[in-house]
Amino acid sequence: MELRTLRYLVAIADAGTITAAANKIHISQPALSRQMQELERELGTKLFNRKNRAISLTANGTYLVNRARQILNLTDAAITDMTDDQAINGSLAIGLGESRLNRSVLHAAKALVTTFPDVKLKIYSGNAAEITEQLDHGLLDFGVVIDPADTYKYAYTPISGENIWGLVVPKTDPLAKFAAVTPKMIRHQPLIISERQPVVTLFEKWAGSNFDPAQIVARFNLAYNAGILTNLGLGYTVGLDHLLDNREMALSFIPFSPKLTTRMTLIWTRHAPMSRTAQKFLTIFQQQNPSPAT
Repeated sequence: MELRTLRYLVAIADAGTITAAANKIHISQPALSRQMQELERELGTKLFNRKNRAISLTANGTYLVNRARQILNLTDAAITDMTDDQAINGSLAIGLGESRLNRSVLHAAKALVTTFPDVKLKIYSGNAAEITEQLDHGLLDFGVVIDPADTYKYAYTPISGENIWGLVVPKTDPLAKFAAVTPKMIRHQPLIISERQPVVTLFEKWAGSNFDPAQIVARFNLAYNAGILTNLGLGYTVGLDHLLDNREMALSFIPFSPKLTTRMTLIWTRHAPMSRTAQKFLTIFQQQNPSPAT
């Protein structure tokens, strides 16, 4: 299997038809069709469903296209690094969860692309499990996760500040009048919580006990849609300050008492080579956010 063949496969997936892909990559349609037929014979599996002039990817075809994108991204980045030893260009990919602490990371990213306009910034939004999976596959240069990070697997640098946890409630709800929420106050209330078990464990440790499964009316990975459910009256969302405290959905954030906070860490794969663009970003970030003296 050659890189050229993988590029052809991705081109077909992006264009939607073999004819459109052939026109885009400047080869004949019959030649491109033969390349794909040879690839299918080499792999011993169908990559396309063909009906009349329409085609669609099979499950194996979709899998291979996704893997091909990863391979080609890594290959292109390696070629760029080797062919221009002074270049700060290409892409910088950062995975971020939902937190106002991301501001310092994005501030450094802005400084990078402002100074080096050939750099294209890619932001991936997801939870910690999704971000680390993308890091492990080489699709991200950096990720931001809640402490504690896996410091054996990932190199890291701390991010200043802390997240404050609490309850998001409708502004008209009786709980909205309180300055803080205690475990007792939400013992029997319907809750909308993160799908991530480490977050659930953190929450239950704060509460001093596990919650009745009947209380958990919904789970989420990103908070915005959870806020809509809270606005509609399904339940209270357990989340971070500033994420859903907004006028659009008429919601209020009430911090927990006793106070519950978490910190964030910028991580990258410890034993993987880092591009010059990623190295420059890390230098900028650490200059802007020096670690406190120990």
